Amino acid sequence: MNVFASLNHKARSGSAILVFFCIFSQVFAQETPPLVNYYSSEYKAHNQNWAISQSSDGIIYSANSDGLMEYDGASWKLYPLPDGQIVRTVLCDQVTIVPPLAGKTKRPPVQEQRIYVGGFSEFGYWLRAADGQLKYHSLSKKANFKSLKTEEIWHILKTPEYIYFQSFAKIYRYDGQNLTEMQADGNFMFLRYVHNRVLVPVIDKGIYELKGAVFSRLPGTESLATSIISSMLPLPGKRILITTTKNGLFIWQNGVLTPWQIPVSEELKQNIINKAIILSRDSSLVLGTIQNGVYVLSKNGEVKYRFNKTTGLQNNTVIALSEDRHKKLWIGMDQGISLVAMSSPVISYQTNDNPLGSTYAAAIWRGKLYVGSNKGVFVKKWLSSEPFRAVPGLEGQTWMLKVFDDQLLCGHNDATYSIEENGIRKVSNITGGWIMLPIKSENDTLLLQGAYNGLHTYKKNAQNQWTYAYPVKGVPPTPIRQIAEDKNGFFWLAHAYKGLFLSQLTPRLDSALKWQEFRSPADIPSEFSVELFNWRKKIHIRSANTFLEPEGQQSLKTSTDFMPEEEAFKVRTGIGDDWFKVFMNRVTFYSPGNRPRDLSLKLVRNSETIIPVTKNHYFLCLDNGYALYDRSSDTDAGNTDSAPMIRKVANLRNLSETYAVTNNPTLPRDVRAVRISYSVPEYGRNIQYRYRLKGLTDQWSEWTDQNFVEFTNLESEDYVFEVRSNLNDLITSYRFSVQPLWRETLFARSLFTILIVTALFGLIFYQEKRLARHRKRLIEEQEEKLRQQRLSSERQIMQIQNEKLQSEIQSKSQQLSNVAINVVRKNEILEEISNELKQVKAELGHQLPNIHYQKLLHSIERNVAGKDDWELFEQNFDEVHEQFFKRLRQLSPTISPSELRLAACLRMNLSTKEMAPVLGISIRGVEIKRYRLRKKLGLGNDDNLVQFMMDV
Repeated sequence: MNVFASLNHKARSGSAILVFFCIFSQVFAQETPPLVNYYSSEYKAHNQNWAISQSSDGIIYSANSDGLMEYDGASWKLYPLPDGQIVRTVLCDQVTIVPPLAGKTKRPPVQEQRIYVGGFSEFGYWLRAADGQLKYHSLSKKANFKSLKTEEIWHILKTPEYIYFQSFAKIYRYDGQNLTEMQADGNFMFLRYVHNRVLVPVIDKGIYELKGAVFSRLPGTESLATSIISSMLPLPGKRILITTTKNGLFIWQNGVLTPWQIPVSEELKQNIINKAIILSRDSSLVLGTIQNGVYVLSKNGEVKYRFNKTTGLQNNTVIALSEDRHKKLWIGMDQGISLVAMSSPVISYQTNDNPLGSTYAAAIWRGKLYVGSNKGVFVKKWLSSEPFRAVPGLEGQTWMLKVFDDQLLCGHNDATYSIEENGIRKVSNITGGWIMLPIKSENDTLLLQGAYNGLHTYKKNAQNQWTYAYPVKGVPPTPIRQIAEDKNGFFWLAHAYKGLFLSQLTPRLDSALKWQEFRSPADIPSEFSVELFNWRKKIHIRSANTFLEPEGQQSLKTSTDFMPEEEAFKVRTGIGDDWFKVFMNRVTFYSPGNRPRDLSLKLVRNSETIIPVTKNHYFLCLDNGYALYDRSSDTDAGNTDSAPMIRKVANLRNLSETYAVTNNPTLPRDVRAVRISYSVPEYGRNIQYRYRLKGLTDQWSEWTDQNFVEFTNLESEDYVFEVRSNLNDLITSYRFSVQPLWRETLFARSLFTILIVTALFGLIFYQEKRLARHRKRLIEEQEEKLRQQRLSSERQIMQIQNEKLQSEIQSKSQQLSNVAINVVRKNEILEEISNELKQVKAELGHQLPNIHYQKLLHSIERNVAGKDDWELFEQNFDEVHEQFFKRLRQLSPTISPSELRLAACLRMNLSTKEMAPVLGISIRGVEIKRYRLRKKLGLGNDDNLVQFMMDV
């Protein structure tokens, strides 16, 4: 441990050397594979990462100063050691476990994934529990070695027989069951297993081989006694590559040690080699240094790539190197982790101090790569690490670089130039030359240029140099950015910002015979940002995310070659039938007979440019530099057969409560909201997911880059969660169920069903009863209405009858009154006749015979109203006035007949004068009788006697 600490101290103290090499490295202009940085702020742990290993299921593990870090391609998780020690080393190993017999039944072996770790006074392994989380198992505490109290495990080595845990003074050998403590003769660096040998570099003594429990010197390594050996790697032919921190590289073979002299030997000695591995893809050697990042060397020792802070690495101090199963290089540093896709067909030029800026054009001419950017034109040797140099005179925005007949022409913001070996030549003053298209004209070839101010024609002069010929007449001075010629010789032109035009030019390209503009929305969906390209001998036009193609010479139709998608894209054509879909933040490459390949590249916005610079390389223009795509590379290198993994299932209301991620678990009855986390162990790629929960919905979700999903309000059902990624069509299924609450059990549901049916029948019965009562009430109400109507009718009838009776009574009363009056008049007349008869008798005396006189007087007296007349009147009066006399006698039993006659006259409303002759008394007599009648009836002076009689 002291040796290693000393080595790190020396590395950090060499600041002058570090500055020198940082300055030196900046002169290199190097295209490198894609690099992804994982910062400590992202993985939320310590900066230092001491070792990196990958498990058989693709998960990446890092030995971090804060603990064991786990990365599944979507999220990081930290697992601290029990006492919070620094994890110095990690090794993933798959172990076959033979389960004990189940009775007499032999169970099949089980594969167990162990993640071994080591730290101060501690080593052991992590196992994944049923819920997908890691659980630690200590080996050192069970062994209880006294030496472990002061030792720190820095390295773990796996051989076919053993696992070795080592510090710089002790080795602990583990056979899967037992631990054995071993010690070499002195301190040593990291053990290596090379060509079936366990080699131990002993400090100050050279290299030893461990055979069983015996250390024996490796012949020919004595000269390395003064060197600190950082790594030993196998080479073909039983050779061993030995790297030292400060003394360079050596090759050992059959007892002979030879220095490996390569161009960067001295540079490596000063930069301190700390780690080294050999890549499986092409046997390249990767060296991690303390001072200047990572060197990738070919098998011959030539530098292929440098990765340091200048080229995008987070830190120049490399303390871990590892290659994953997809041949990607993981770099653990003093600050952060980086990933380099060494097998990627894309290499890019993107440095912190990029002199190019945003690129827009490129061409290879006479073995050199020319790049046009917003800063000018730059040149370097093709596929070399030499620096770019600016082409003098071409500073500023460059739009086009293209070779015509071995002449490199440049469309610049200031003019149009020809780039030559010893400088530049101005071809014309035409500014903003976006595009040049070679056109056959009789036996000659002309160049048609689209620029800021219309179309222009170029031709060759007597010296065979391209020169400006003339502007194309009849073309408006409008900026033309794209030109495509169809099979009929017509030219389709796209405005730089707004517009699409069709033109027919003369054979000499000096004037336009036809000029047609396409308008929106009649002709095209939109006039803005129109793009056009020629693919498979057909013109294609993109307008407002719709792809069109000509139909005749006047109109357009929807293209069947490119169909619009949910996410808008642009099309760029390539060599042959190659083509690209350009999205906002990625590019997809299509080649006949091969699977599409996604490239995580973001091209320059609104000027997305892809240029075939060789028959195998595409140049992709980026905001900061450029990328090169090798179309001849392994087309399956970017494909994966990884399906998404279910990483965690947790109670959404208590995320620390997790459940099994296999074997179809049943969740507790009170868990009705869950979060399911998933991932694909693929790194450095843009991964998106779709999912669905069968039992809840059969519809797939939209694509999302979120690696978890939450479900709430789950019922007691069986569910199947399915998830897939955009990398392939593989679907991962996770089955689970939710334990029912008591009310959701079969018994409860049956009981509820019975209760519901009973309640339903009860409700029906109640409703029928209620309806019957309602019907009865309606009937009663109807009957009551009818009764009321009948009573009303009867009352009306009775009223009519009463009115009729009253009328009859009134009529009869009037008749009685008339009769009474007639009787009175008759009596008066008879009285007058009687009086006259008596006077005649008195005057005539005996002249009137007495017999006749008496006979006449008797006849008169007999016809004067008497008792018989009154009885007849009373009888008729009672019929009219309904026993008036009887009621009156009940009121006053002592009433006399004469008083009854007076009451009858009062009832008939006769006046006193009319009553006197009827009663046969004087008016005074009538008054006296009225007074007496009032007394008998008990009436006061204020009471109306006539009204009283009317009411009786």
